[in-house]
Amino acid sequence: MIHANSRQAMAVIAPITGQRRIEVMKVIREKGPITRQDIAQEMGLAINCVTGRVRELLDKNNICVDGQDKSHTVSRGLLRVVR
Repeated sequence: MIHANSRQAMAVIAPITGQRRIEVMKVIREKGPITRQDIAQEMGLAINCVTGRVRELLDKNNICVDGQDKSHTVSRGLLRVVR
């Protein structure tokens, strides 16, 4: 069961997260395949502002992981729009 305070908090941030999800999708569509880190940099945001929106898009099958960027010390998933 979701607490009433949690519902209120979710209602307050819903317009923000919905708009941000649209913006993340646009960056992936235009620049993909692209890493989460590169999306955050492209949008001028901290990575933690992007990862939740990416997870939502992955869960809805709007985007998928399409390979790995191995140019960094740690391999990073490349994201692209599902066609």
